Amino acid sequence: MTSSESIDQTGQPINRRLESRTTKLSNHGAEFKLVGVPIYQLKVRDLSAKGAGIVARADSVFLKMIRIGQELDVKLVSFGEAKGPSGYYRSRIEHISELKEGRFKGHMVVGISILAKRS
Repeated sequence: MTSSESIDQTGQPINRRLESRTTKLSNHGAEFKLVGVPIYQLKVRDLSAKGAGIVARADSVFLKMIRIGQELDVKLVSFGEAKGPSGYYRSRIEHISELKEGRFKGHMVVGISILAKRS
């Protein structure tokens, strides 16, 4: 999916979120363990009012190992006195989009939805 596929006819971003987001994620990290590779540790960034995302460099091997719709386990880690979720969760990759402006211009943002908390 390219970023243009996430824009509606009026030029506004399409909100693929099933429920409204109530928790802001700041000062969090996400750890992904994929088969046969080291653990990927990435920062979670609160990029807009519509959601947080996992930011990765466009040439990251991580991006080559994931796909939209893929379900995987993620460990959310809160640093310092950050509020919000932490622990193991089952998640699904909802989108992979290029950031065209701002601090992370040229990077990719991976949007995930949390499906269930793991014990």
